Amino acid sequence: MYMSAKEAAEKWGISERRVRILCAEGRVDGVLRTSWAWNIPSDTPKPADGRQLRHMKNHDMRIGGMDFSRLDSESDKLLHLSSASSFLAAYRHLASRCVLSLFASEDIIIRTQELAVLFSQCFVDDLQFEIQMLALNMRSFLLRLPHQYGLGPIQGKHHPQQMSEQRLSAIYHVLMQGLEEDMPFSYRSVEVSPEHKTPSIKEQMETLFVQYDRDWKDLHPVVRALFLYGELLRIRPYGRYDGLLAGLAFAQELICGGFPPALVDVEHIDEFKAAMILTRSRGNYQNAMRMIEQMLLYECAMLTQGE
Repeated sequence: MYMSAKEAAEKWGISERRVRILCAEGRVDGVLRTSWAWNIPSDTPKPADGRQLRHMKNHDMRIGGMDFSRLDSESDKLLHLSSASSFLAAYRHLASRCVLSLFASEDIIIRTQELAVLFSQCFVDDLQFEIQMLALNMRSFLLRLPHQYGLGPIQGKHHPQQMSEQRLSAIYHVLMQGLEEDMPFSYRSVEVSPEHKTPSIKEQMETLFVQYDRDWKDLHPVVRALFLYGELLRIRPYGRYDGLLAGLAFAQELICGGFPPALVDVEHIDEFKAAMILTRSRGNYQNAMRMIEQMLLYECAMLTQGE
């Protein structure tokens, strides 16, 4: 059962215009758009007011003084590449490296050779079926990104989009495709202490996207992507494979900002994880940002070396 924006406005006690804005921002669970109309599930709760959530920042984050001019210059070089086929061939290797790094960041062991066999359309006997499905789903998602939003010589079908709860949920559905039948997915529950008011995951996610929309909108795209990655790691909204979800959201943010998707290489993943722990305890992203910057410079060089 669905209700219209007008019916939702009456039910929630807000204006119809406000309902349409909430739908457009992706803050209404399960909303569908057909032509010009918004179709809202009748049991969807009213979204929390972002204006009231603004004071509930999840975390104070900082990166220190950083100069992104070299990174921006390398990103600009991708726009001047002439061979789309050479670019896509190099990008496919990048996607495989990214999948390996995402698995390593979550302490999931998979060898490069196993991934190569799997990506050649052969299942690996000694590897868990679930891990193989996750790898295929992540690679499929990463390979689609340039065609969706554009990168280098590839023209995207869509304009780069800001992340939202609705779009994050769509990424999670892609990640978990073939693994779960319980759809739609819901946020995990948290234990509420009588002594300390613990915000629900829904509240934390709404607060996150208030920060994303308002506090982070003028940040450098790589900074915004890393902040989003770090907050999703901290919140772990679904309770299962949240680190992989955070990595895919990070990848999409980078692509939409004109940068290739890259975490850090597997050899340095433990150092990167230690840097991310520092972001949660002190809000200091400087070490993590420098590692991401170096990896992005490397991946940009790999994508342009064939020219």
